[in-house]
Amino acid sequence: MTRLRWIVSSEASALHAAAALAEGREIVDTRLAAALAEPAAKLFLALKTAALAPADFVRHAIPLVCRADNLDLAELIIEAAKRGTDRELSASGCDAVVRALDELIAAQDVAIPDLPQQLAVRTAPLAEQWEARGPGLLAQIGRSTDRSLIPAEVDVALVYPVCGGGGAASMSYNLVRIEAVLANPCAEVPEVVRLGWLIAQSKFEQPPSGFEWTPRQSETLAAVALAPAALEAAEYVELARFDAQTLQQALDSWGLAEALRSVPAQLLHDWWNESSEWKPSLLSLKAMLRDSVC
Repeated sequence: MTRLRWIVSSEASALHAAAALAEGREIVDTRLAAALAEPAAKLFLALKTAALAPADFVRHAIPLVCRADNLDLAELIIEAAKRGTDRELSASGCDAVVRALDELIAAQDVAIPDLPQQLAVRTAPLAEQWEARGPGLLAQIGRSTDRSLIPAEVDVALVYPVCGGGGAASMSYNLVRIEAVLANPCAEVPEVVRLGWLIAQSKFEQPPSGFEWTPRQSETLAAVALAPAALEAAEYVELARFDAQTLQQALDSWGLAEALRSVPAQLLHDWWNESSEWKPSLLSLKAMLRDSVC
């Protein structure tokens, strides 16, 4: 059984919100969106000046900040930059990013002063739902894909629901983040299914030989490949239906619809039903996704 460690982090929430803004996603809390717009723009400019892509920076910064015993923003930024670019960050570049990130976190604190308390309260419903169905859901995903994908333990960072539902897996960190919504944004696909889908992605890391994709492309492959597996497992534990229509609803809710414009839900549903062995099936999915993610 996978052990979950629930984490609440204001800093992770601020970085998650910045990542959403960088990707052009809508922030549903208009007050928070207004508060974060300027400091987020400053952060993006500081990262660009330091030759750091916001998505690459956040990919490493969120798991690092979640596990920092004593948060030192300068050390965090240097380490995140090093892991994202494999090079040292200049002192001036680091200082600019530190100032921008400080402003972002401060703006969030002003907009939502009781954020840690809110997140702590929001953790309970999802944790209860997970205890009831999560272990069975994950076990079924492992049976239908690759049991090595299912971690023995994983950190789950609860972040403020800036998009009304969302999340991401931090591969190689054994950590996922999920927006702490109080109600399922998609009634047909409960958030506990999203959580299982994210956890299964957390150990995907590098695909089998022959892929040679960027980390971003590999993340997309993992998310798409495990979507039908998660939904089929959800049907197994009586949480959702597994059909093309519900799969489309899951893809929409999980933010995959845009990436899959050339791969309709019916085609993905058929790919899964026709698959036999997991790794050869990934190669066929890669060919289907080439135009979507390249």
